[in-house]
Amino acid sequence: MNKGELIPHLFRTEYRKIIAVLCRRFGANYINDAEDIASETFLTAVQAWGVEGIPENPTAWLYHVAKNKAANHLRRQAIFDKKVVVDIESNIPKQLEEDINLSPQNIRDSELQMMFAICHPIIPPEAQTGLCLRLLCGFGIDEIAEAYLATRETIYKRLARAK
Repeated sequence: MNKGELIPHLFRTEYRKIIAVLCRRFGANYINDAEDIASETFLTAVQAWGVEGIPENPTAWLYHVAKNKAANHLRRQAIFDKKVVVDIESNIPKQLEEDINLSPQNIRDSELQMMFAICHPIIPPEAQTGLCLRLLCGFGIDEIAEAYLATRETIYKRLARAK
Protein backbone atom coordinates (compact mmCIF):
# COMPACT_ATOMS: atom_id res chain seq x y z
CA MET A 1 0.00 0.00 0.00
CA ASN A 2 1.50 3.34 -0.99
CA LYS A 3 1.48 6.51 1.10
CA GLY A 4 -1.42 7.96 -0.88
CA GLU A 5 -3.62 5.03 0.19
CA LEU A 6 -2.08 4.30 3.60
CA ILE A 7 -2.75 7.60 5.36
CA PRO A 8 -6.48 7.74 4.47
CA HIS A 9 -6.78 4.07 5.47
CA LEU A 10 -5.08 4.69 8.81
CA PHE A 11 -7.19 7.79 9.35
CA ARG A 12 -10.35 5.73 8.92
CA THR A 13 -9.16 2.99 11.27
CA GLU A 14 -6.99 4.71 13.89
CA TYR A 15 -8.32 8.28 14.26
CA ARG A 16 -11.36 7.09 16.19
CA LYS A 17 -9.25 4.87 18.42
CA ILE A 18 -6.92 7.70 19.37
CA ILE A 19 -9.85 10.00 20.18
CA ALA A 20 -11.64 7.32 22.19
CA VAL A 21 -8.56 6.50 24.28
CA LEU A 22 -7.79 10.15 24.97
CA CYS A 23 -11.39 10.92 25.93
CA ARG A 24 -11.51 7.91 28.20
CA ARG A 25 -8.27 8.99 29.84
CA PHE A 26 -9.09 12.68 30.27
CA GLY A 27 -12.90 12.73 30.15
CA ALA A 28 -15.50 13.43 27.50
CA ASN A 29 -15.28 17.15 28.27
CA TYR A 30 -11.94 17.15 26.45
CA ILE A 31 -13.29 15.83 23.15
CA ASN A 32 -12.10 18.92 21.25
CA ASP A 33 -8.59 18.52 22.64
CA ALA A 34 -8.63 14.82 21.73
CA GLU A 35 -9.70 15.65 18.17
CA ASP A 36 -6.96 18.28 17.91
CA ILE A 37 -4.30 15.85 19.14
CA ALA A 38 -5.47 13.13 16.74
CA SER A 39 -5.54 15.58 13.82
CA GLU A 40 -2.08 16.90 14.69
CA THR A 41 -0.84 13.31 14.82
CA PHE A 42 -1.97 12.66 11.26
CA LEU A 43 -0.59 16.00 10.09
CA THR A 44 2.76 15.06 11.61
CA ALA A 45 2.54 11.68 9.85
CA VAL A 46 1.94 13.29 6.46
CA GLN A 47 4.86 15.67 6.99
CA ALA A 48 7.31 13.15 8.44
CA TRP A 49 6.47 10.27 6.14
CA GLY A 50 6.87 12.52 3.12
CA VAL A 51 10.47 13.19 4.12
CA GLU A 52 11.57 10.11 6.06
CA GLY A 53 9.38 7.51 4.39
CA ILE A 54 6.74 5.24 5.90
CA PRO A 55 7.89 3.59 9.15
CA GLU A 56 7.91 -0.20 9.58
CA ASN A 57 4.84 -0.11 11.85
CA PRO A 58 2.79 2.99 10.93
CA THR A 59 0.05 2.27 13.49
CA ALA A 60 2.50 2.05 16.37
CA TRP A 61 4.17 5.22 15.10
CA LEU A 62 0.80 7.04 15.17
CA TYR A 63 0.06 5.84 18.72
CA HIS A 64 3.51 6.88 19.90
CA VAL A 65 3.16 10.36 18.38
CA ALA A 66 -0.38 10.76 19.76
CA LYS A 67 0.84 9.75 23.21
CA ASN A 68 3.67 12.30 23.04
CA LYS A 69 1.36 15.03 21.77
CA ALA A 70 -1.08 14.33 24.62
CA ALA A 71 1.76 14.56 27.15
CA ASN A 72 2.95 17.82 25.59
CA HIS A 73 -0.59 19.17 25.69
CA LEU A 74 -0.84 18.34 29.38
CA ARG A 75 2.50 20.00 30.10
CA ARG A 76 1.48 23.16 28.24
CA GLN A 77 -1.84 23.19 30.05
CA ALA A 78 -0.12 22.77 33.43
CA ILE A 79 2.26 25.64 32.70
CA PHE A 80 -0.64 27.79 31.55
CA ASP A 81 -2.57 27.00 34.70
CA LYS A 82 0.45 27.83 36.87
CA LYS A 83 0.91 31.21 35.27
CA VAL A 84 -2.74 32.17 34.89
CA VAL A 85 -4.56 30.37 37.64
CA VAL A 86 -3.32 30.68 41.22
CA ASP A 87 -4.72 27.40 42.47
CA ILE A 88 -3.68 24.48 40.31
CA GLU A 89 -5.95 21.48 40.46
CA SER A 90 -4.21 18.71 42.35
CA ASN A 91 -4.73 16.06 39.65
CA ILE A 92 -2.81 17.78 36.84
CA PRO A 93 0.64 16.70 38.07
CA LYS A 94 -0.71 13.15 38.47
CA GLN A 95 -1.97 13.23 34.88
CA LEU A 96 1.53 14.15 33.69
CA GLU A 97 3.05 11.17 35.47
CA GLU A 98 0.46 8.58 34.47
CA ASP A 99 0.90 6.81 31.17
CA ILE A 100 -1.76 6.60 28.47
CA ASN A 101 -2.75 2.98 27.95
CA LEU A 102 -2.92 2.16 24.23
CA SER A 103 -3.40 -1.58 24.61
CA PRO A 104 -5.96 -3.21 22.28
CA GLN A 105 -8.31 -3.98 25.20
CA ASN A 106 -8.20 -0.37 26.44
CA ILE A 107 -8.83 0.90 22.90
CA ARG A 108 -11.92 -1.32 22.56
CA ASP A 109 -13.17 -0.28 26.01
CA SER A 110 -12.54 3.38 25.20
CA GLU A 111 -14.45 3.14 21.92
CA LEU A 112 -17.39 1.50 23.68
CA GLN A 113 -17.35 4.12 26.42
CA MET A 114 -17.20 6.86 23.76
CA MET A 115 -20.18 5.30 21.95
CA PHE A 116 -22.25 5.35 25.15
CA ALA A 117 -21.22 8.95 25.85
CA ILE A 118 -22.17 10.03 22.34
CA CYS A 119 -25.54 8.25 22.56
CA HIS A 120 -26.60 10.05 25.74
CA PRO A 121 -30.34 10.89 25.58
CA ILE A 122 -29.69 14.61 26.02
CA ILE A 123 -28.02 14.71 22.58
CA PRO A 124 -30.51 14.84 19.67
CA PRO A 125 -30.57 11.59 17.62
CA GLU A 126 -29.32 13.20 14.39
CA ALA A 127 -26.40 14.70 16.31
CA GLN A 128 -25.66 11.32 17.93
CA THR A 129 -25.41 9.69 14.52
CA GLY A 130 -23.29 12.54 13.18
CA LEU A 131 -20.91 12.35 16.15
CA CYS A 132 -20.62 8.56 15.78
CA LEU A 133 -19.84 8.93 12.09
CA ARG A 134 -17.28 11.67 12.77
CA LEU A 135 -15.54 10.43 15.90
CA LEU A 136 -15.91 6.66 15.81
CA CYS A 137 -15.99 5.96 12.08
CA GLY A 138 -13.66 8.72 10.89
CA PHE A 139 -16.01 10.24 8.32
CA GLY A 140 -15.33 13.80 7.23
CA ILE A 141 -17.78 16.67 7.55
CA ASP A 142 -18.40 16.64 3.79
CA GLU A 143 -19.22 12.92 3.80
CA ILE A 144 -21.63 13.32 6.71
CA ALA A 145 -23.28 16.32 5.04
CA GLU A 146 -23.73 14.28 1.86
CA ALA A 147 -25.30 11.42 3.82
CA TYR A 148 -27.71 13.79 5.59
CA LEU A 149 -28.37 15.76 2.40
CA ALA A 150 -27.38 18.90 4.29
CA THR A 151 -24.77 21.60 3.89
CA ARG A 152 -21.32 21.36 5.38
CA GLU A 153 -22.01 24.35 7.64
CA THR A 154 -25.19 22.76 9.00
CA ILE A 155 -23.38 19.56 9.94
CA TYR A 156 -20.45 21.45 11.43
CA LYS A 157 -22.79 23.50 13.62
CA ARG A 158 -24.82 20.44 14.60
CA LEU A 159 -21.70 18.58 15.70
CA ALA A 160 -20.31 21.60 17.54
CA ARG A 161 -23.57 21.98 19.50
CA ALA A 162 -23.64 18.27 20.30
CA LYS A 163 -20.10 18.31 21.68
